[in-house]
Amino acid sequence: MKLWLVLRSYGVVNLQNLIRSHVDMAKHFEGLVEMDSRFEVVVPRNFAMVCFRVSPLAVGDRLKSCDVKVVNEFNRDLLASVNGTGRVYMTHDVLGGVYMIRFAVGTTLTGYRHVNMAWDVVQDCAHAMLTKS
Repeated sequence: MKLWLVLRSYGVVNLQNLIRSHVDMAKHFEGLVEMDSRFEVVVPRNFAMVCFRVSPLAVGDRLKSCDVKVVNEFNRDLLASVNGTGRVYMTHDVLGGVYMIRFAVGTTLTGYRHVNMAWDVVQDCAHAMLTKS
């Protein structure tokens, strides 16, 4: 019933275009992550979801430890900091003992400016944490 209502509201072509635009925005976000050497994409992007984290090398430079638990804790704190801004909301997952942050594009009115703003928030929070004495 829900799918029928969505298809009826948007139409097949418009729904396809919406999904494609969300995937394109996720590709854009993935590219932003890959351009910053402090971050890494943990698993390949899947549709409109990007799983990323601050890399162990960046955390190791800051905390003098590349221990998995320390890196996971750092990324957990980063997610809390990002969500604590109230500007964006991201979730997490743990795969093979690796904590990662999940960024997903999924709302109708999301645009590239929102994706860029979300990345700015992530970078600002990470920068504050990595440079904190």
